[in-house]
Amino acid sequence: MINLFNNKLLQRHRNILGFLYVVILSAFAYYFSAGGHNFWILIWLAPLPLCLYALRAPLTPTICAVFATFLLVIAALLLGSYLPPAIIKTLVFAILFKATTFAIVLSVFRQMAMQFQGWTAGLIFASGITAFDFITSLFSPSGTISSFAYTQITNLPVIQIASITGIWGITFLLSIVPASIASIWYYRQNHRPYITAFLVPVILLIVVTAFGVCRLYWPSQETSIKIGVVAEPMTLEQYIAVRTNKDPKLVSDTIQRYTRDIGILSQSGTQVVLLPEKTFTLSSQYDLLQSLGTAAKHNNIYLIAGMNSQNSERLSNSAFVFSPSGEVLLKYDKQHLLQHSEDSYTPGNSLKVVKTSSMGIWGIAICKDMDFTHPALDYSQQGINIMFVPALDFHDDGWTHGRVAIMRGVEGNYTVARAGQWGLLTLSDSNGRIIAMKSTDASPDEALLIGEVKLGSGYSVYSQLGDWFGWTSLIAFSLSLILLFSHKRIISKVIPTEVDPF
Repeated sequence: MINLFNNKLLQRHRNILGFLYVVILSAFAYYFSAGGHNFWILIWLAPLPLCLYALRAPLTPTICAVFATFLLVIAALLLGSYLPPAIIKTLVFAILFKATTFAIVLSVFRQMAMQFQGWTAGLIFASGITAFDFITSLFSPSGTISSFAYTQITNLPVIQIASITGIWGITFLLSIVPASIASIWYYRQNHRPYITAFLVPVILLIVVTAFGVCRLYWPSQETSIKIGVVAEPMTLEQYIAVRTNKDPKLVSDTIQRYTRDIGILSQSGTQVVLLPEKTFTLSSQYDLLQSLGTAAKHNNIYLIAGMNSQNSERLSNSAFVFSPSGEVLLKYDKQHLLQHSEDSYTPGNSLKVVKTSSMGIWGIAICKDMDFTHPALDYSQQGINIMFVPALDFHDDGWTHGRVAIMRGVEGNYTVARAGQWGLLTLSDSNGRIIAMKSTDASPDEALLIGEVKLGSGYSVYSQLGDWFGWTSLIAFSLSLILLFSHKRIISKVIPTEVDPF
């Protein structure tokens, strides 16, 4: 009797340790791949401990393991973070929602693996994760920012598939690999499902990688242009004083510093200069359009500057494009505004395209616009060759937003130039290669970035077909639910008995 009690107690301790082991391993992998540490390989393994655990433990501890993992990731991300409260709130909500959807999909995967042997369980898991990410992007105020696909931005061969499927193809790959490995382990004593569970992800990886390599090294004859990107250092207090025109001397000094920077960049041969988002606010007190237009004309360059503008009662977060003759070619208004921080602004609703005689077709977007597939995808349908993006960022999220903009360029087959006031200055080509990058936090002096980039050819399969892969994943997952619930053995009757979770 005592031995039986001791054995049960020992088994319970082992189960608790196994639970903690799974949670810590998955949380570690998610954090160091998605938390700005650039260990992209870890995201391929992050779901694996949870998938393996789901195939040997009852449903309740499996769901608990999922939420414990994502809560641990939240704690790690927020530790020492200096993001604004509104951004933190959005981040926490997005991760908790992702945990909920992951738990649902993992539960379906668990039942599919137990009831239908073969490669279908891994396929359904990948379809479910992709479907939920896709549907989330359609309704979330943060767009696609929570997708793990962006962790692969430096994995160049893999991200090329985004030009056909969007980021949803990458999400699918990141999901099917760990789920298939877990299925292989589960079917290890059954030869036939073992083989099929192995072959499907391997074939997919080979095809995607081969396509990526071909796209990366396909000969290109596109035009090259030299671009300068600049951000003057500012504290939050200085930024607010300049943006609200409450410190005339600071505003004048900032205008002079940017005018000097434009001159330095033009002397280095740059043809286009890009400034950050909301650098100034137009008012009758300062003739900013005249000052910046004169700087563009004097240096014979195109100039793109982010500024607040107001027309009657309409306040807009805008980007102005100045020609080498000093005239304003166009004004673009930001379409996706930051919740709480930009509630007083009116969103824009139209694309603005610049057609040049020798430097291709340009699109203009502002910061958060690039977190969404639109208007970025709409610009690709217009055949733009490069996107210019004035941005702001908040130090800690500089790389997060920077890599999202780079991915938009791969999806749309265009080059991207981005200027983050408190983030990164980046230049990337249509394949996602980072041509030049500089952190605005790296120096107390102005951050200047100069690079020569090849223009993208414009258009892409993805821009022409849209979110076909996202919808396909949603249909596949929905059909799997119908199949699962119509099967003779319903979920409530399929509970492993060999493991006592606690």
